[in-house]
Amino acid sequence: MRNHCAVPLVAGIGWCICALATPQPAFGLQGAVRGIVADSTGAPIPQVDIGIVALHRLIRTDDAGRFAFNRLSGDTIELSFRRIGYQPRTLRVAVAADSVRVVMAEQPEILDPTEVSAHTRRLRFGVEEFYRRRTLGTGTYFTREEIQARHPHATSDVLRNTPGIRFVRTSSGLGVRFSTTSIVRRDCMPMIWIDGQRAPAMEVDDIPVNDIEGIELYGGASTTPLQFSQQMRNSTCGTIAVWSRVPGS
Repeated sequence: MRNHCAVPLVAGIGWCICALATPQPAFGLQGAVRGIVADSTGAPIPQVDIGIVALHRLIRTDDAGRFAFNRLSGDTIELSFRRIGYQPRTLRVAVAADSVRVVMAEQPEILDPTEVSAHTRRLRFGVEEFYRRRTLGTGTYFTREEIQARHPHATSDVLRNTPGIRFVRTSSGLGVRFSTTSIVRRDCMPMIWIDGQRAPAMEVDDIPVNDIEGIELYGGASTTPLQFSQQMRNSTCGTIAVWSRVPGS
């Protein structure tokens, strides 16, 4: 911002005086978003994943529920808030010096506690990890909201027009192949994982689309997360991980 002062002869000195007198933003808060995440009673919530998907940035709240993103540009930014046991939130907040307070509602437990199996608990953890990887942006991701917005009849419909993939006809519908891995072997089947478990010889259209919480795609070994590649000697055909909707969600 330029300041102009009409001070004759000693204009340089006059300009400096005017600049010092001009109100400045609070130091350290310009281009930042800071705040506290709390529950409905006002108690701070630690270990909340807070992400800026557009910038591939992810942090967690501290023990006092506090968080801070620095070095931000623009007037507003969209933040996502997730933690097991609480309903996820997405908010667009101003990039300014003021602190924000975000309230997260507890996620009601629809199932009886005795009916919550170890598989369901692992699934919830896996789904949260899916959203963490999506924020960091190492692959291609589709959330439940994005899937529903496409009104798909089959899972392959969700992936149409996705760069780097092609479709082949299979007995159950369409199969997905990564274009970047098709040079060595044209019908190179990617490994499909469902809820963290390998599903050999399965195609995406074998999975009911209405049961899906999220899909993540990795075109080669260099981008595939370790949990999907450590059991595989060769992942050059790519990897597709599908996560089911958590019961009651």
